[in-house]
Amino acid sequence: MAVEIKHEKFQFLLKWTLLSFGIIPVSYMISLIIVLLVHGAFGFNMTEGGTYLSQTVMQIAGGAVLGLGTGIYQRSLLRKVFDVTLSWIYTLVIGFVVTELIVCIILWQLGLNRYELRFIEFRSLPETLFFACAGLLIGFLQMAILRKYFFGSIYWLLANTLGWGICVFVTLISVWAFFIGALLYGALTGATLMWILRKKQEDR
Repeated sequence: MAVEIKHEKFQFLLKWTLLSFGIIPVSYMISLIIVLLVHGAFGFNMTEGGTYLSQTVMQIAGGAVLGLGTGIYQRSLLRKVFDVTLSWIYTLVIGFVVTELIVCIILWQLGLNRYELRFIEFRSLPETLFFACAGLLIGFLQMAILRKYFFGSIYWLLANTLGWGICVFVTLISVWAFFIGALLYGALTGATLMWILRKKQEDR
């Protein structure tokens, strides 16, 4: 029985990590398309930075898409572990949307255009901070869900913050390293979730 449980955990961790590696970059690419569509709807082309308002709307839209894609695959896997609701998906969407809104408002007040801080153009340090902040908010919201089922859910907050931050930070090497970052995010958050589950079993 113990061997079977370990095998199931390994399978879960493997799926979580590989889906993170595949779906997060794809979701981000789709979010870029949505961003460009919103940007175009405001009358700007790809070479133009747009206005503070257009940048705020497009970044919020892009963040919502990234959160939605990530939330869907995570919930599909977590449903096999515990009774997780659609609220898991909502936390990811809300986390990215609220973070982008706050970031854009702050940059607006500082006179900086969000367009100038895109990590896709190898300016990954600001974007790393933005993603880490989103991970912090997401982790906080999801911690409220996890604590109903697992002990030690506070570690999920740390894993999400580091995971999303690392996901972008590695693009200092190359923009294509985002795939590696997504893989590292999946491995870190997946391992943390497995540890939380084990802690629940040990504390029973």
